[in-house]
Amino acid sequence: MQQNESSVRFGLAVFSGTFDPFTAGHLDLVERARRFCSELRIVVFDNSSKTPVMPKGERMTLIGRAVEHLDNVTVDTGEGLLADYCILHGVDVIIRGVRNGFQFEEESVMAELNKRLSCGVETIFFPATELRHVSSTLVREIARYGGDLGDLVPPEIKEDIEKTYGSQ
Repeated sequence: MQQNESSVRFGLAVFSGTFDPFTAGHLDLVERARRFCSELRIVVFDNSSKTPVMPKGERMTLIGRAVEHLDNVTVDTGEGLLADYCILHGVDVIIRGVRNGFQFEEESVMAELNKRLSCGVETIFFPATELRHVSSTLVREIARYGGDLGDLVPPEIKEDIEKTYGSQ
């Protein structure tokens, strides 16, 4: 039995990450995932194993500009564990993108931990599309050496990304 798109809905979904920087791959996932929830919140976290180039507030601002055309997408900041954020904000589902099998294995472990720590919040995986080669690490490297970011980042924030990451 086929269901129409409007009958499959979650309330609040979160898509979290460091987003250093936010890429066209991230935007693609947001545009696809937003159809399945009443609100998709992009939550910018700092990861203790990474040192972001751009401050969290600036990353939030750029993401906000990149998604301002999407009416049910908001941007927020998080501290600590994603599971704690989910409990505090009444999150229904976590959205994650996966580019390959290795990443799926890593994300599956995190999904199980988040489910246990957040009282049952499930994670839904979205496979990468033709943008599977795009990563924040790749974008930072290309920008650092003055390469063409072309369609690797949202056009609304391309100049800011070139300026910030090109001066590393």
